[in-house]
Amino acid sequence: MDGEDQDPPAYGYLDDDDDLMEEDVEDDQSVSDESVDGEKDYPYLNPPPYGYPDDGERPPFVLIEPNAYFANRDNATTASCKIRDLGGTFKVTFCTAHPPLVSYLCVHATAFDHTEFAVEPHVIATETNGSLILLRFVIGRDPSHMMSIARRQYFIYDASVPSLKHLPHPRFHIFYEHTVAIVRKCNRRSQGSRKDHHYSGGFILRPHGLIQKHWSMLPVVVKSYTSHLTSKTLTIGGDKGTVAWVDLSHNILLCDVLDKNPNLRSLELPPPILPTDALDLGNPRSVRDIALLGSFIKYVDLQPFPVSSTSHTWKAAVWSIKAGSSSPKDWHMDYLLDSTEIPESSLPKLRVDEDAAQPTLSTLHIGLPVLSLLDDGIVYFLTKIDYRSISHVSWVLAVDMRNKTVQKVAEFSSRRTVGLAVGYSASRISNYLKGAPGAKQNMKRPGISFLRSSSKKHLRNCMVINLGGP
Repeated sequence: MDGEDQDPPAYGYLDDDDDLMEEDVEDDQSVSDESVDGEKDYPYLNPPPYGYPDDGERPPFVLIEPNAYFANRDNATTASCKIRDLGGTFKVTFCTAHPPLVSYLCVHATAFDHTEFAVEPHVIATETNGSLILLRFVIGRDPSHMMSIARRQYFIYDASVPSLKHLPHPRFHIFYEHTVAIVRKCNRRSQGSRKDHHYSGGFILRPHGLIQKHWSMLPVVVKSYTSHLTSKTLTIGGDKGTVAWVDLSHNILLCDVLDKNPNLRSLELPPPILPTDALDLGNPRSVRDIALLGSFIKYVDLQPFPVSSTSHTWKAAVWSIKAGSSSPKDWHMDYLLDSTEIPESSLPKLRVDEDAAQPTLSTLHIGLPVLSLLDDGIVYFLTKIDYRSISHVSWVLAVDMRNKTVQKVAEFSSRRTVGLAVGYSASRISNYLKGAPGAKQNMKRPGISFLRSSSKKHLRNCMVINLGGP
């Protein structure tokens, strides 16, 4: 159902016909590339200056980078584990910041330096309403080693303890980046039998609790086939452990994964504001996002300006539907914003090169809309002077869809993202992070429910769910 092939090109997502500037090509080094003298120019070795030392503040949600930094940092969130097979100790530290600043992870290994990792450690999934992160490390000096399943190591970071657990290797099964969910199971419910299931369209791969040492594969039934390429996964939860695999171009596949006989069912997304002939072009994350807020699923759709157009205006719509609804007629449009309605005066002066013109809302390239995880009408957009360049500073704009204004702006390293389809995602993990001694924790916000639990029992009652094909 999903594969590892790259998405086709689209606005904000580079393809073979898009050329980076010469200086960008020189800077675009792999983790294992040692051809440049010194390490100060490596973006993955130089974390942002904010978020460390830990000030103890824990925002109710964060924007988090998918790729970690190589840095030896310690604070109240630090967790480590010894790996017998690999040797040495792996350590993970969370550095948080209030949005629109982007939070990040720092990783350190005592037996390896950064040149012995094929790529940066990567966040595969975060628990939708919980404290767990699934991380992937790839051991190998050459970037091509990323393609080797055997070299991939998986860890669960639990922010509430904090702790770091090395998962059993899933062998020939592949954790596709956008298809993994972390699900809590109730003790009273069985995991289901592997027999008497008809294979049709996909399977669920899961360990018998995250502290166990083996995986099982549970086939699921697809009653009617529909075109689907998962771009994001949500855990809705409940007694049945409902998971939503979202194709941001078309539909949502829902499955009660704790049922004895799990079935997939489909819910269509709202009608697009983007022209229909552009729906299947490229990575939909560059123009859409979806999130679970309380008992509602929220969805944002962005119609950016055409790259060839001289008009840089754009539109964005936010929709909502009650979780559990089965009819696409239940979608309700909450907000519709035209960028021309936003006062230019609400965009503060941005830091640019001395000889460069000051960017405006009508000149910036915009993409990667990410919904706030508070019901506050905020959508975060990644903006760049030129989405093809990694030499300029980029910015994250917090746009108030209710009041039609730019609420806040934060700088974001363009060297950590090429195009406008990748850069950060929203997570409630910060609400579960252990606070620094003497620091105050943010209390639960109205309208958003959170669940906490103790560490060992917490992991025993959680599963990693991966939807895949034969």
